[in-house]
Amino acid sequence: MRASLARHGRRLLVFRAIAPSCAAFAAPARRRTITRPIARRTFERTFFNALFQKPPREVRQPEYEPGWMHIMVWRSRMLDNLRPPPRRELIDAWKKLMQSKLKRRIPLNSTQALQCRRLLEYLTEPANPDQQTKPLSSSDLSMARQVLLDIEPQERSKNHADLARALHSVWVAGSFIGKPRAPEVQWSYLAQSLSRYGEAQEAARLIYSKWDEPGYQDYLLKDGKLIEAVAYGLAREGREQELLELIEYAEKHGLAYNAGLQAIMVTFYADQDRIPETKQWLAKPIAQSQSRVEVYQSVASFAKRNGLQDWAMPIFLELGQSLPKKKYWDVLLQAILLVGRGLQEVEAMMAHMVDRNGKLSPDIGTLNGLLRIAVEAEDATLADEILALGAEKGVAPNGETYLIMLRMRLAADNLSGARAAHEQVRHLEPWTNDSKPELFDEYRELVNKFLTLLARQSSPDFKLILSLLDGVEEVQVLLDPETVATLCVRFLENDQHFDAMDLLAVHSFLYSEAQREVVQNAFISFCLDSGTSTSRAWSGYQILQQFFQDTSFERRTKLMEAFFERKRPDMASHVFGHMRQHRNKDYHPRLETYITCLEGFARYPDAEGLAMVHNMLKMDTTVQPNTKLYTAMMLAYTASDQPLTALDFWNEVTQSLEGPSYATLEAVFWTLEKKPGGDRKAREIWERIERMDLEVPPAVYNAYIGAVAGSGNEKEVRGLIMKMASFVGTEPDAMTLAVAHNALPGQELQSNFREWAQKKYRNAWADLDKYGRRSNEFSLCQIKINRVMKA
Repeated sequence: MRASLARHGRRLLVFRAIAPSCAAFAAPARRRTITRPIARRTFERTFFNALFQKPPREVRQPEYEPGWMHIMVWRSRMLDNLRPPPRRELIDAWKKLMQSKLKRRIPLNSTQALQCRRLLEYLTEPANPDQQTKPLSSSDLSMARQVLLDIEPQERSKNHADLARALHSVWVAGSFIGKPRAPEVQWSYLAQSLSRYGEAQEAARLIYSKWDEPGYQDYLLKDGKLIEAVAYGLAREGREQELLELIEYAEKHGLAYNAGLQAIMVTFYADQDRIPETKQWLAKPIAQSQSRVEVYQSVASFAKRNGLQDWAMPIFLELGQSLPKKKYWDVLLQAILLVGRGLQEVEAMMAHMVDRNGKLSPDIGTLNGLLRIAVEAEDATLADEILALGAEKGVAPNGETYLIMLRMRLAADNLSGARAAHEQVRHLEPWTNDSKPELFDEYRELVNKFLTLLARQSSPDFKLILSLLDGVEEVQVLLDPETVATLCVRFLENDQHFDAMDLLAVHSFLYSEAQREVVQNAFISFCLDSGTSTSRAWSGYQILQQFFQDTSFERRTKLMEAFFERKRPDMASHVFGHMRQHRNKDYHPRLETYITCLEGFARYPDAEGLAMVHNMLKMDTTVQPNTKLYTAMMLAYTASDQPLTALDFWNEVTQSLEGPSYATLEAVFWTLEKKPGGDRKAREIWERIERMDLEVPPAVYNAYIGAVAGSGNEKEVRGLIMKMASFVGTEPDAMTLAVAHNALPGQELQSNFREWAQKKYRNAWADLDKYGRRSNEFSLCQIKINRVMKA
């Protein structure tokens, strides 16, 4: 009872005592009537409330592809020289990963390609005779080849090419069970893979090396598909000279210039708007009677961009007179729009669509082709007219139509139109059509654009964003890392931490190291941005720490420094602790990291964090203390009002071979400034400095003045200041006067010093007028000058 009354009484006293003394001079407060709310007692059925209370939201567990975690565990054990999992489990993990890739149409990222290549080499090594394990089968290897060649990649890296080489080596060596395929077939797969993943030059060399061998003629000359694949790879990589050499070599050695090669060459030059070369390769005769559809599409767009409609028109008239197939009529109608003619002429041309079998009618393919031209021209009115024409002709829109309209609405920043088009796309799911699986990649591209556009709005529609993310997850779309990064930042800005974590749980562990770095960069920038509040920066860091254990050492150090700059040493010490606790020793703090952290504590003290870091240092056998580290410890403990502990490190320095530095001398004088009676020790150190005839920097002399002033020797301080020029060669400046003034331990001493300094060093004292003042815990005036102490 007494304790309760005492606490209550203390609260009242504290409440009444919080007004500062200067409040006596303030205007009297105006009395006003306080309206008190009417108390209403409500009856709550607490049992039922607890029974039906909504459970707290759970953090979503990270999602990994089947088999991938097992492969990563194997790699981790190999790096740690531990016993790896059994081979049968690793083969099963390989199968599960490749089957998942083929089912979900998610390509191998570069990190997965690297680890799969290493696993393949491990599994094809001779096994221990005691282990009766079957090797990989031919079907297991074929699945990996399908993943490389049948799924459109998002990354084209050396790791992918190395995996293709490793697969070819296994095929050649016969390190598998099952029926082997001809070496020529496997060689062709290798050339295609290299062309697909940025190594088209090497693929071209493979072509040259096998050209004269009879067994390879079918793959080189029969249909030219392999040459086309290599040429396309060279064109994609922008290797013009190598591309020209390949075409010339193929023609000289029996492969005629055909429609496939023409499509590659014309598109290559047309996309760069190189007029002479485009015309040259288009005019060059081909073995087939007609060019491919994509050639006419490229020519039409090329002609519009370069004002060559008059040159292109005869080409399309000739195409129409040849009674082409339906797909050529569709591209001819598109060309009419591209060369500047109206939709009326397109409609008129539809009446003349005939092939060798008779009259043709426009269908949904025709409509969609025309819509794509409207998208290319960024003409929403034209798109609406095309849809009206389709309705007039009895052609109903399909899923691809709405996909094209989604692209149109996004290009125009029409969010409501994009939302309506997206709802139709999700309802119809056009990618389920086996004849057009590429529409899934187009949908993936557009949903990334849609989400990015929504996230960049000044006031994002988070409800719509979350609805889209649910749909993305339902159809198993892998979002681009740039999209995930943008969304996560907006979620953090809106304090939707769970939504950011859910998004990362679904996507971040499916990315390669390079892709994960994109998301990391966004989090790091968010945390380092001075415009981000400290609480949000800390939330961002916690999520980063949870999902990105691979955040680099340098970035972690920057984050630690940033939290010190935010005057949150407690948060900075946690960042340091996470580095020290990391299972990978490459992320552990180094000597420089300890020094940086301790210097942070010197500026923004935190006794608890300092004790934690000091304990970690004691147990860290990789760090050899030196003078700089001991100096940093002195600074940190002095700032935490523990000068006696700080002096222990001074003793360590004096007993070491390296000895003290100027920074150490400055630190010890600062320590003695904080220690009662520290002036005696300061004079001893100063006498030793004088005996050694050392050149003393101004910062060290200022610190010595502070140590003498800290014990209240105001008159002696005046003498030291006046003698300063004879010791250091420079007159006292604003920092000298501020250090001496702030160190004096009494209001009268400070007042006397101010009066003297204002008269004696008028200019230097005037410089201090631009700095603010504050009162410390002892009600002593402190000039707020920035005194930076470094080790």
